[in-house]
Amino acid sequence: MIGRRDVMKMVLASGATATAGGATSAETPAIVDPAAWPPAERARLLEMELLLAAAPVEVTARRGMVVATSNPFAVHAGREMLRVGGSAADAALTTALAQIAIWGGAAISYAGVLTAVCHDAATGRTQALNAWYNTVRGETDPMTIPGMGQASGRSALVPGFMAGVQALHERSGKRPFAELFQPAIWIAEEGVRAGVIAGWLRSEHAHVDRLPEARRIFTKPDGRLYEREDLFRQPELAATLRKVAVDGAAYIYEGDWSRRFVDAVQREGGKVTVDDLRAYRPTWSEPLRISYRDFEVASLPPPNFGGAATLGALKVVERADLKRFGPYAASPEAIYALIKTSRALETYGYLSPDQRKAMYPVLTDASARGALSEAFADAVWKGIQSGAKAPPAPQTTEHSAGVVAADRWGDVVALAHSCNCVDWGATGIFVDGISIPDPASFQQAAIARAGPGARLPDPTNPLIVLKAGRPFLASSVVGSGLIADSLQNLVNVLDQGMTPQGSGDQPKTQGPYYGGFSNSGFKPEPEKEAVTEGDFPPNVLDAVSALGQPFEVLPKPRRQFNTWVGLQLDGALMRSGVDSYFPGPADGW
Repeated sequence: MIGRRDVMKMVLASGATATAGGATSAETPAIVDPAAWPPAERARLLEMELLLAAAPVEVTARRGMVVATSNPFAVHAGREMLRVGGSAADAALTTALAQIAIWGGAAISYAGVLTAVCHDAATGRTQALNAWYNTVRGETDPMTIPGMGQASGRSALVPGFMAGVQALHERSGKRPFAELFQPAIWIAEEGVRAGVIAGWLRSEHAHVDRLPEARRIFTKPDGRLYEREDLFRQPELAATLRKVAVDGAAYIYEGDWSRRFVDAVQREGGKVTVDDLRAYRPTWSEPLRISYRDFEVASLPPPNFGGAATLGALKVVERADLKRFGPYAASPEAIYALIKTSRALETYGYLSPDQRKAMYPVLTDASARGALSEAFADAVWKGIQSGAKAPPAPQTTEHSAGVVAADRWGDVVALAHSCNCVDWGATGIFVDGISIPDPASFQQAAIARAGPGARLPDPTNPLIVLKAGRPFLASSVVGSGLIADSLQNLVNVLDQGMTPQGSGDQPKTQGPYYGGFSNSGFKPEPEKEAVTEGDFPPNVLDAVSALGQPFEVLPKPRRQFNTWVGLQLDGALMRSGVDSYFPGPADGW
């Protein structure tokens, strides 16, 4: 099998421009439906879908760009949406919809969730969209919801993804709603090779074999699970997406699908009702904002807490003046401070207000917004200097995807979408081809705090950095180290002047060591920070250890799952950046 760099060389040799990241030339008509793409182009992109371990390639463009944490086929579809006249929102949504179809609803789901930060160049406004899960109104005893790995309909929550798709399109879309679905429908109908799905099926077969609806999707006529090279089709999903494309999100929240969803979940003991779905509304709001040196950074406001934690971490970094140490990769002092800052802020996000107040008495506001105060930044930095230890945040299971996009008009979108579960979840529930995640299985306490029928707080942190009022950088990150990965990349770009890909190529610490995925068999030791062997000089790690931070050094190529994507707008030029682990694709024109 050829490597991703070999594919890129072949594409460039065929006459494509380097500034298009291996895309076809600008003279080729833009077509969103993959059925009309040249067969060789489809084959090239589908071959790239199978190549997960390759070094990322910087892409530059001038008229539009999409960068994502996964799925070159989906990213190319988003690029084609830009070329046909779609907006950044159209491109990001087209990409997200296609990503879910390619991955069979495993790590991301149409019954999942979506958050975004969006900048409209015409008005100069930056806004935040929250389409995360709602809790179930009839769930009055959430602490008894069965835990991870246990099949129960009570672990399902009220999804926000499709409502978020429609809300973002209605506000910022330029192309017809149905066009967003064309690549996803083609993927489901025509099929793609199973690829990574095959590996997930092997580890989660007990769950996907449990009910006939899932078994019908993931087993071949001979009863065996799909293998990596098998053509994987999803005809039930294609039919459902066609109905959503025509009827809009109402088909999911008020139509036939909603009733079948409720029936399926209630058969497994769940308490969700059709009224829960009808009542769901995505919310638009003003983002949280901070000034950071010469920049303004905007991310999601509460009930999300990932935005406040990320911005609060930047406030601590500015308070500590870590820029004075130069690039962190060679500075034990900077690495130590970044690790401790990330841990303190991520933990803060997961604490209750009473716990926050007890840990930081200086707080006058113990909500998520309290992380943005100067007093809090000062208290965290003083604690780091004194060697105080904050408990690491609880292990999370956010399987997600990030997408950032910019268009010819200067609009920018940073988006995250997720199932908030582990590979389809433990219930194996599918409704008309759509996977139903089990995010309540590890969030019982958060659900109890939020109350019935409320928006559940979430840790996602897509953001947009502005300079002199104009977008300078958009980013999104997925994985178990959301704050750590965001913070390291942000200081590289904003403090050290690196390009996004220059930052992506830098070594990263990977957050508390959680032992890999849930089925890995590795013992979690969260007091240790995970790093991969050879990423940092041993003497630097020794010096950080001497300061009081232990490490778990993972043998190459093993890493914990964290992936950051960035899109920088430098005048008329757009530049992509992706972390070197699990590198995502970029495509522009």
